Amino acid sequence: MIRIIPTAKKLAIGVVAVGALSLGTAGIAGAANSQVAVPKVGKHFNCARATKVLTRIEKVESRITVGLPRLKAAEVKATNAGRTTRAMRLENRISRLESPQLQARLTKASAAIEAKCHVPAPTTPSSSASQA
Repeated sequence: MIRIIPTAKKLAIGVVAVGALSLGTAGIAGAANSQVAVPKVGKHFNCARATKVLTRIEKVESRITVGLPRLKAAEVKATNAGRTTRAMRLENRISRLESPQLQARLTKASAAIEAKCHVPAPTTPSSSASQA
């Protein structure tokens, strides 16, 4: 027995499919344009999270410091291989991570949290102390 799907039902299924595909594409585009998230410290900041946020800012700064040499090496490798588009994207990412604006935002957020919540910046234990 052959079942015929009404036109309205086909239309509804098509709209749902197009909506899901468009949201999926926007999600991928948003992930490709990732930036370092700096927490906003306004009048509604919860000081109970202060040490956690300060630790996160410190981790971001250390990841930038560790990751920049690798990104620069990848940029040189892409340039030597003739992959200009990739080299250009890496160059843009490097310039964003080295920008004084990003460093200023991280420093400003840390200072604001420390001033508002009266919490000193956390000290990370050295890796040699944890191995001993």
